[in-house]
Amino acid sequence: MKIRLILNGSKRDRQDVQEAITWIRQHHFFALDVRYSESPEDFPLLVTDAVENGVERLIAGGGDGTLNLTVNALMAIPKEKRPELGIFPIGTANDFATAAFIPENPRQALITAIDCCSVPIDIGQVNERHFLNVASGGFGAVITAETPPELKQMLGGAAYLLTGVLKLFEFTPIQGKMCVGDQCFEGSAYAIAVCNARQAGGGMVLAPNAYVDDGQFDVVLYTLDSPPIPEDLAPPSSVLGWILPFKKIFRVQEVTFIPEEGVRQINLDGEPYEADRFEFRIHPQALNVVLPPNTPLLQEA
Repeated sequence: MKIRLILNGSKRDRQDVQEAITWIRQHHFFALDVRYSESPEDFPLLVTDAVENGVERLIAGGGDGTLNLTVNALMAIPKEKRPELGIFPIGTANDFATAAFIPENPRQALITAIDCCSVPIDIGQVNERHFLNVASGGFGAVITAETPPELKQMLGGAAYLLTGVLKLFEFTPIQGKMCVGDQCFEGSAYAIAVCNARQAGGGMVLAPNAYVDDGQFDVVLYTLDSPPIPEDLAPPSSVLGWILPFKKIFRVQEVTFIPEEGVRQINLDGEPYEADRFEFRIHPQALNVVLPPNTPLLQEA
């Protein structure tokens, strides 16, 4: 199998990353092909070049943002030509990799990305953009965006809790309309998350029972309203859950959200995205992704 690693250029000088690559080249007896991305615009070109050169497995080396850019580039390729996607999680949060039980140690993570089998998983789409993990808006997105990197380095997950407490009393709930099929309702929400996988924001578990191969989103609302849709009232399971314990979840294939105040920003796998209307749909089993055999994200792991 022809394998190529696309590595976030900002991780180029990390000693543990280079040691992992060197170890693979010495002990797996093949010269792992590595290409570096220097900007978001590089990903379509890097993925297209990989396809044209017969790469069968493409490993994304970076955080959730690097995964998002790689997935968007892969989804632009016809399905029958898409390489498998391996994950080398060396970013700040690595939410998808953590939820999938991909090892944190760079060497073990790279071994997993090379040696484990791939499985077809679902990919989310909002308007023209795709996402692998979670699309989030409202209070959770504010916490993710406004927690200083220096604070995260000092406090880890507790940094999000501190930022959440500081921002809670100045945050205005989102007003808007949500439509699921022919059912629409209007109301307010402190946070909204459309989840393919389970967690975001550096370890905040939003949808603890989500699977990436069930052909559905777990849509999470932190709201005091009562949507006219069957729902599960989930207990607090993360920093955000303790701050906003009124979490409701329902499972759908498509959902539309129209904010009352016009253009809003959401996070797609941690990457900012703006629109005045958000139309979500799921692409079942759209991409073959390498996951460890003990991952909890599959219905039949």
